[in-house]
Amino acid sequence: MTMTMTMKRPLSNVSNKYGAPMGRSNAIPDDIETAGKLYLEKLKWVDWDYDRGGAYWGQTEGDNIYRASGESTTEQIEIFVRASNRDQAKDLVREKCKDAKFYR
Repeated sequence: MTMTMTMKRPLSNVSNKYGAPMGRSNAIPDDIETAGKLYLEKLKWVDWDYDRGGAYWGQTEGDNIYRASGESTTEQIEIFVRASNRDQAKDLVREKCKDAKFYR
């Protein structure tokens, strides 16, 4: 099955009546080498500790959480990294997906 992505996916809401999870899990498929370009975005914060989807990240002062998202030939990709700037975030994503290319 081949997937096509025309735009970046919104951040999912993960909060529930029991509270917020700590961070978010990466979704890295086995065929990561077939990844297309990834969107890289700096997450926006609510109360400096929570992303807009309700995940708790703890103190982020001085660092940001970046989300790289896209797809491989079969699955969605979602990688979260803590970095001080976009270039550092790209390097950290490339540690998990060595040939990653990014939209501007």
